[in-house]
Amino acid sequence: MTESFLHYIWQFQYFDKSNLTTNAGERLAVLKPGILNSDAGPDFSHAKIKIESIEWAGCVEIHIQSSGWYEHKHDTDKAYENVVLHVVWEENKPVYRNDGTAMPTLSLKGRVEEHLLKSYQKLINDPASIPCGKSFSKVDEVVKHAMVDKTLMSRLEARARQIIIQLDKNRGDWEETTYQLLAANFGFKVNKDPFIQLAQALPYKLVQKHSNNVEQVEALLFGQAGFLIAKTKEEYLTKIFNEYQFLAKKYNVEEKQMNVAQWKFLRLRPGNFPTVRLSQFASLIASQKNIFANLIESLSYKQLIQFFEIQQSIYWQNHYRFGKKSKGEVPALGASSRENIIINTVVPLFVAYGQSRDDWSFVDRAVSILQSIPAEKNKITRLWDGLGYTSKTAFDTQGLIELHNNYCQCRACLNCTIGSSLLKPNLQA
Repeated sequence: MTESFLHYIWQFQYFDKSNLTTNAGERLAVLKPGILNSDAGPDFSHAKIKIESIEWAGCVEIHIQSSGWYEHKHDTDKAYENVVLHVVWEENKPVYRNDGTAMPTLSLKGRVEEHLLKSYQKLINDPASIPCGKSFSKVDEVVKHAMVDKTLMSRLEARARQIIIQLDKNRGDWEETTYQLLAANFGFKVNKDPFIQLAQALPYKLVQKHSNNVEQVEALLFGQAGFLIAKTKEEYLTKIFNEYQFLAKKYNVEEKQMNVAQWKFLRLRPGNFPTVRLSQFASLIASQKNIFANLIESLSYKQLIQFFEIQQSIYWQNHYRFGKKSKGEVPALGASSRENIIINTVVPLFVAYGQSRDDWSFVDRAVSILQSIPAEKNKITRLWDGLGYTSKTAFDTQGLIELHNNYCQCRACLNCTIGSSLLKPNLQA
């Protein structure tokens, strides 16, 4: 038994309400179960119940055992003084209000159909990555799409909140924040952390001063990243080495220079080497005087693709690493990488900016952009493909990724309209 299951039972009133009484024997009628509360305080607010002939309006608190009231210290919390009904699976200890009167308590044990509980336990204990996979085809398509829409918006809002937090740390500087977000994305999963550290050690306002000179930008980035630690015979390396030595002293950033060992190359394809990504990032910075200002003016997916159509400098067109010439031409930032950056950085940035300005046209634009990007192909989306859910765009796949990570993996089936629809009493065998 879990409290989340009891929340579900109470929210949808899936219990026998015939001859309903409190544990003290008083006649009880549920007029309104209330609204589930996801914040601190009682579990359900704005509930309305009738005990004997008196109607009560207030909150409902739920526990597996009644002693949870004291274990969670609700007896000393003023937020719980408005609780009008204590709903429990079983009462193992009487609960009293501060004035000494008994708390009206309803026990659900014996009022919930046994097969409903068994179905719930079977669902959350299913070892599959998507626990409802075996029954997924039984769910109405409207329910599925509604849940994906919900999780997509939850994902965007969560990322937007993270961006606003980062913006506050940067004192409201959207350019600096965008620079840091893009840096993290250029690191992708493997080198995300060192890219973030680099962006923090080398502020955008500093790099921006040299945005008209890609070699100076490369010198700053590669030097601060720890790659320029000795002179070589190569003309390009000698040039950016000397450039970094001069600029590092000028801006006093030597103490924040990173160790080259922080960057990971192992098991990466050459096109994803951090040296290549850094050169591409440098080209992006050099091609845009104000990254955020130019980015936020992009009205369509097509414009964003063009924004990120960048070609690294000549040296990095035939080198994957310093001093080692590649056998063939090193490709520019690929289509899948551009789409990844747009999905994971630009779209959440638009949402955050729109929310901060209370201008929902930016949120609409973000959604429209996702609906223009082809469906992503990865381990998680393939799981949904296997269940017959066809994703047409990144709007679908982003929602499915969120659904998988924050619902399926957490076994939060009762908070998912797909999972909860499978547990409705009228669907039970």
